[in-house]
Amino acid sequence: MQASFSPLRRWLALLFIVGLLLFAAFLWLRPLLNIGSGYAAKHACSCHFLQGRELEEISTHDLNFSVLGWFSLAVEGQTVRASLLSLVAREAHYRPGVGCTLVNDPNQALAPILGADAGAPPRPPEGGSKDEGAMLVNPTETTPALTAALDFGMEPVPGGGARGIVVLQDGKLLAETYAPGFDRTTPLLGWSMTKTLTALLVGHVLLAPDGSNLEEVVNRKRLYPAWNTDARANIRLADLLHMNSGLAWNEGYGSLTDATIMLHEQPAMAAYASGMPAEFAPGETWRYSSGTTNILADLVQRQLPPGTDLATYLRAYFRPVAPSLLVEPDQSGLPVGSSYGWATAQDWARLGQFMLQDGVWGGDTLLPPGWIDWLQQPAAGSEGTYGGQLWLPGPDMPSLPPDAFMMRGFQDQRVFIIPSRRLVIARLGHGEDKVTDFDGLVSRILAAVE
Repeated sequence: MQASFSPLRRWLALLFIVGLLLFAAFLWLRPLLNIGSGYAAKHACSCHFLQGRELEEISTHDLNFSVLGWFSLAVEGQTVRASLLSLVAREAHYRPGVGCTLVNDPNQALAPILGADAGAPPRPPEGGSKDEGAMLVNPTETTPALTAALDFGMEPVPGGGARGIVVLQDGKLLAETYAPGFDRTTPLLGWSMTKTLTALLVGHVLLAPDGSNLEEVVNRKRLYPAWNTDARANIRLADLLHMNSGLAWNEGYGSLTDATIMLHEQPAMAAYASGMPAEFAPGETWRYSSGTTNILADLVQRQLPPGTDLATYLRAYFRPVAPSLLVEPDQSGLPVGSSYGWATAQDWARLGQFMLQDGVWGGDTLLPPGWIDWLQQPAAGSEGTYGGQLWLPGPDMPSLPPDAFMMRGFQDQRVFIIPSRRLVIARLGHGEDKVTDFDGLVSRILAAVE
């Protein structure tokens, strides 16, 4: 005799099956959701405490892609928490003078930063910075052509748009413009533009002040004891700077990759990156890697005097140029030299001016002579578009003069340095990646300042 089921039992069976499927889907998605929750907590923490923005506004305008909008945000004291239906909860903690750190290992305390008691980096005065090295004053007159160029740069792009654009020529402020809610005092995230700052620190800390040991330093091998027993022993400092290390790495951002795991699951990011195996011979294959830059930051930390942390040293070194600059650390205390640099748009432009002036600021030589030139040497395998932690003109930017170079970051952050025109252009914002018409912006600015 065939068994019969009541409608209630059939519904219960169906609900049970659906529940199992949903649970299986959650288990399958959980690693990605954990990454997303970590991103949401960290980014919301930084935007809330460094920029003074409300969580709801951050969720609407910054966490508006991928799965990030799924997460609810809450702040308690100096901690921001992101979660999805009280699941996959992640926390980021703010410290004055340090910024926000994502808690990637709940069983590990945040490493103390010795200079944290100095407080948050100062914001520049409303009239602009007036120190000798800055040369930034309020523009007395902006031409209609330059105004139109900046208006073009402020047009919306998918996911958002520019939040600040600054133009300098001969070290003086020609023009600046900001989106509503942002101004010249607002710190803005440079993402991978931070990589270039790490390269500047490499030159300052590892080279002799006169640059006489440049070739010896960049050709050093056997950089880590753990590398000395395998092919990684042959990786030179130059290979790391040029993204030619040969270390295995996946830099994708939309899924579980080495980059997203490092940033959102690893308490000591440089240790994670330096533990990657060799995949190619060093010096031959170009592979963009945020892990490589954090290795460089760790190598700089190892060269500092005992008891000196890189976060404090970095702030002191860059303070004359960019007083608002803050590079947030991971749980180990090492600044995330690949990604987490914050500064005002003016200060990002000043950093470009610092490089245009070959590391001279306010009459002081803060970088060894020749270091900026060396960083502009093209990396093997990059088709001439990448140097030492900075970018060179490519086919997507036909308007750039051949002597130009740039800092470049995720979601279309840029600082263009154009020596032949004595020009620096900084553009920071939020939106989808690689959607901004930078050639249109730069060509209009170049035409306006001829």
